[in-house]
Amino acid sequence: MNNRNFSYTIMEAFRGLVKNRLMSVASVLTLASCLFIFSASFCIVANLNYLLYQLESMMSIVVFLDNDISAEDLDDLLEQVYEIPHITEISFVSSQQALEQLREGLDESAHMLDGLENDNPLQASLELDIDNINNWDTVEGHLREIDGGVIEINQHGRPTAFALTTINNVLRVISSMIIIGLGIISMVIILNTIRIAVNNRQTEISIMKYVGATDAFIRGPFIMEGVIIGLLGALVPLGIIYMFYSPVVDMLNERLYVMDFYFRSHADILQLLSPLLLIIGMLIGIIGSSISIRRYLNV
Repeated sequence: MNNRNFSYTIMEAFRGLVKNRLMSVASVLTLASCLFIFSASFCIVANLNYLLYQLESMMSIVVFLDNDISAEDLDDLLEQVYEIPHITEISFVSSQQALEQLREGLDESAHMLDGLENDNPLQASLELDIDNINNWDTVEGHLREIDGGVIEINQHGRPTAFALTTINNVLRVISSMIIIGLGIISMVIILNTIRIAVNNRQTEISIMKYVGATDAFIRGPFIMEGVIIGLLGALVPLGIIYMFYSPVVDMLNERLYVMDFYFRSHADILQLLSPLLLIIGMLIGIIGSSISIRRYLNV
C-alpha cells in the first residue's frame, strides 16, 4: 500500500467513525469496559502470583526432633532427608537457637524467657525449604516414613498459600468468563458499527467497483475503523490503570500491611499490560470489522 492509499484509508476511516459517532462511541466504551475488567483482573492475578512467589520463599516444613537424639542418629536422619526430592535447603536449628529466635521475635517482651536457658522446653528442628507448594504433601509423606528422632512435622504457611492459590484460580475463571462475554458483545457492536458504515456507502462502493477499485482498497477503511476502535478501547483502561494503580497499591500497603509482602510496581504492570491490551483491542476490532465486511459488503 503506497502513501496515498494509506492516507485515503486513514481519512475514510475517521470520516466513517465521525459520521456514525453514536455507534462508534458505543463500540469504544463497550470494548473499554471489557478491557478494563480484563486489566483489573490482570492486576489482581499478577499480584496474587507475586505474593505467592514471595510466600513460597518464606514457607518451610519444620521437622521437630527429639532433644535426646544422638549425633549419630542425627547424621543418619539428615542422610535420609537429603535423599527426599523437592527439598532445596535444609537448616538445623538447635533448641538453644530456637530459644534465641523466640527471644528476638518477642522483642521488648523477651524478659519473659529469662531463666529458660537451663530448662529449655523448645525442641531442636530441621527447617526444609521446598521447591513448590504443590510438592509439600509428597515431601511430608517421605518424612513420615523416616524412623527415629522425628516427633512432629509442621508446614508453616501452608493454609495461607493454598487459600491464595484457590482465590487466584477462582478469579481467573470468573474474569475469563466475564471477559469472553464482554468481548463477544464488543465484537457485535463493532460489527454493527461497520455494517452501518457499509450500508451508508453502498452507492459509493458500487461506483468504486465499477471503475476498477480492488477489494482490498475498498475494505481498507472499514478494517482501519475497527483498528481505531480497538486502540481507543484499549487506551481508556490503560489510562485508568496508569492514574489509579499506584494510589490503590499505596493504600493497600498502608491498610493491609502483613509481614514483608510487596505488590508489583506500577512500571512492571504497565510493561506487561500495555502491549497485551493494545494487541487484544486491535484484534477484536479487526475481527469485528472483518466479519461485518464479509457478511454485508458484496465486493
